[in-house]
Amino acid sequence: MYSALLNLEGKMVTVVGGGEVAFRKVSSFIEEDCEIHVIAPSFIEEFKTLGHKVHRIYKCYEEGDCAGSFIVVAATDDYEVNKQIGQFCKRGHILCNVVDNKPLSSFIVPSTLKRGDLTISISTGGASPSLAAKIRRELEDKYDAHYGEYIARLGRIRNCVLEKVTDEVEKKRILKHIITLEPQELEAYEKSHFND
Repeated sequence: MYSALLNLEGKMVTVVGGGEVAFRKVSSFIEEDCEIHVIAPSFIEEFKTLGHKVHRIYKCYEEGDCAGSFIVVAATDDYEVNKQIGQFCKRGHILCNVVDNKPLSSFIVPSTLKRGDLTISISTGGASPSLAAKIRRELEDKYDAHYGEYIARLGRIRNCVLEKVTDEVEKKRILKHIITLEPQELEAYEKSHFND
């Protein structure tokens, strides 16, 4: 499978299902500034915590409910319904994740660690999601919550270097050097070299 990060801003995402798996899938879309529709005859209580960013549609899935969606997630507890959704999306060239049917899925969702602009995705190709989650937990210790600011600082320095340093060799040297610095060293480097 091909790995990619998708910009979902303004896109319609449809999740079919109202249980725990559907809730986890919907929660992962919340920060993406997309239009989220969730279709199910009933929803677990946790859906109430998602507020108005999620449009809940109380009904059983019917063919065509996913038309116009950019991404669909089939997350019901009914294998046949999930299969119907996957087949509809396949015919309509809609990106679809069928949670219990990898062959019908056009994508799978890796275990992901986010720290600001740093995104680390771990996948076992569906062979062992538990192992992917274990590896993610191990990486959480190495790349703690402070890493978001570290990445932001690297980005600011990089932009300054690209804007202010004209010598290409020096530019490359600086960019290679800054990634070797610890967070405190990088902060001091930014203050001493790029504060106007």
